[in-house]
Amino acid sequence: MTEIPEHLLKRSRERRAALGLGGGDAGAGSGDEAAPAATPASSTPATTSAATPAPAAPAAPVEVKPEPPKPVPAYIQAARQRRRVPIWAMPVLAAVPLWGYVFFRTLDPPPVENDPLVLGEELYSSCAGCHGGSGQGVSAPALADGAVLQTWPDYRDHMMWVRVGSDGWPAATYGANETPTGAAGTMPPHPGFSDQELAQVVLYERQVLSDDDPANEEDLLAIANGEMTFEEAGLGPMSEEAGIPESDLAGG
Repeated sequence: MTEIPEHLLKRSRERRAALGLGGGDAGAGSGDEAAPAATPASSTPATTSAATPAPAAPAAPVEVKPEPPKPVPAYIQAARQRRRVPIWAMPVLAAVPLWGYVFFRTLDPPPVENDPLVLGEELYSSCAGCHGGSGQGVSAPALADGAVLQTWPDYRDHMMWVRVGSDGWPAATYGANETPTGAAGTMPPHPGFSDQELAQVVLYERQVLSDDDPANEEDLLAIANGEMTFEEAGLGPMSEEAGIPESDLAGG
């Protein structure tokens, strides 16, 4: 058994006296009794120190590998590699719609100033007072809804009727329906009309007012365009039957 030094026993007694636990000038017996109490006190730190576990070593960091990049789609790669439109081309692109409009307008056919139907309508204006603006008939027979075609199946007889009028028609009747001459008023003659003007007004009355098929009037259109004369076309069957002389083919 280890002997406790005297100075430690003295210090222990003073400490116990200060705490009111007895002590003071105790004899050797007291010192012997206190000796065992000092032993645990001196051994406690050693026991506590031995019981304290050593700190655990820090865990090694887990290395997180980054995910591989996703492949870029082919269409995005193509867009990135495509050449960009240069800045100087922007005004050109902006002007493309205007250019397209101008180009489209150039495709429109130019207005025809010598359209025989247009000229025929102008000539017909002097006839509208009697036959009506749309050929419905006022004081003279109607020309609309095919009426003029029923009366004059051949355009040459129609042209001759307009040229000589009712007073110059030698027969007592006129037209396919054999209407008495002068029954519906007097048809004035138009000797001043040229072959072209005569054909133009007749063409307007037949195609526009009576809805005739243009394919039926190719020779009439040729006269209206000045490509053929009335004399070259000759007399119609009703004109010949009525006794119209061929000299009346030349007029204007």
